[in-house]
Order: sequence, then structure tokens, then C-alpha cells
Amino acid sequence: MPRPRLIAVVAAIAVVAVLAVTMRGAPPKLGPTPVVVELFTSQGCSSCPPAEALIHDIAGDAKLRGHVIPLAFHVDYWDRLGWRDPFSSAEWSQRQVRYANTMRLSSAYTPQAVVGGTREFVGSNHAALDVALEGASNSKPRGDVALTARRERDTVVVTIHAAVPAEADLMLALTQDGITTKIEHGENAGRTETNDAIVRRLVRVDPGQTTIAFKIDPAWRNLSAAAFVQDRKTLAIGAAAAAPVQ
Repeated sequence: MPRPRLIAVVAAIAVVAVLAVTMRGAPPKLGPTPVVVELFTSQGCSSCPPAEALIHDIAGDAKLRGHVIPLAFHVDYWDRLGWRDPFSSAEWSQRQVRYANTMRLSSAYTPQAVVGGTREFVGSNHAALDVALEGASNSKPRGDVALTARRERDTVVVTIHAAVPAEADLMLALTQDGITTKIEHGENAGRTETNDAIVRRLVRVDPGQTTIAFKIDPAWRNLSAAAFVQDRKTLAIGAAAAAPVQ
């Protein structure tokens, strides 16, 4: 016959489990509109690996492919603190600062997620991500984008068709998945990290332009292209599409 104390312990464990599920929340109910998730991150930042793990989950989930489009921008302001992130760029730091200014934030930080160009939060906050994805994916798109991408030796050729509002730009990114780095210095010294959705190139597509060619390192593999329509003033992303490089 079960002891009263054992029954109490089991009941307490059950309550904790229920609370954990409740707090975690149900998966987001994604709508038909593709959503761009930007992560501003650095290999030199000790709080970034959990956010990188979320990006890894998105990039590897076949059900989300084409619906949630991850872009990982590795900023360069951590590079002077012991470890130079091999994917970092001052251009990505400047992009983040532009978001910070537009959203009237006190400063840029890592890891920071920006969803749809308008909602920002700590990049490891799964619950906030779910809420933002549900809202953005159920909003009406502004503009229209379709693209294909193919590789020709050391060149990626993207063919793109888009309807872009007059107040917006058409942006095109080239990303790479599955790059593993052994981090030797800085806050993450001793860790081996695998990064996904690394932004390698980002360009503004000229009006009427339908073919864009990127010169790449011949060693690059697991590449994808993503295009999105972004308002010049508010930075809201109104439409997006992604395709693997064939």
C-alpha cells in the first residue's frame, strides 16, 4: 500500500510537470505569411549559445522551412574581447544599431532577436519567439516575393521576382548552415559551437533586377537564399521567401 508521504511527493511532481507545460505554452499557430527571424549574435558572447540553439531548431525543422526564415547576423563588437568571430561583420553591427535606433532602444545587445523587422526581445526567449511568430505569420503580407537559387562553381545565381511597395526595399541574403567552430578564447573558450543560418551576404536588389550573382568561397556548402521586402522607414518586413541553393 503506498505511503502517504510517497503519494504527496508524486502529487507534487505531477503539479510541477503540469505547471512546466503550462508555462512553456502551446506551439504557435502559424499563419500563411512567411516570417523573417533575425538573430544578432556572437561566438564571443556567453549568453548567445541558447539563442543559437533556437536558430538551429528552426533551420533544421522541415515543417518550418519556407514559413520561418532565420538569419543569423554575427556582430563584430565582441571581437575585441578575446575572440574574433569568423562570421562577424561591422555591416551586421550597423544593421543592428539601425534597429535599435528605429525601436528607440537604449543600446544594441546580444543575443537579440528581431521578428518581422518590428518586434525585438532576448534571442533565447522561446516564449516571446512563439508569440511573435504567431502574430507575424497571421498578418497580411505587403508585397510579394518568389525566388530560386542555383550554384555554378564559385558563384550562386539567384533568380527573383517580386512586387515591392514604393516605400520599401527588396533585400537578398545568402546564408550558410552547419559550420562548426572550436572557440579558443573569450567567454566561450573551450566550447565547440555549430552555427546555422549564418548571413554571408546581404544586398539591396535594384528595382527591376531579376538575377543576382554572389561570388562565394568554393568550400562553402549548405547554402540558402532569402529575399524580403523591408520598409525603409519603419524597417517592417512585409513579405519574404527562401530557397535552398541547388
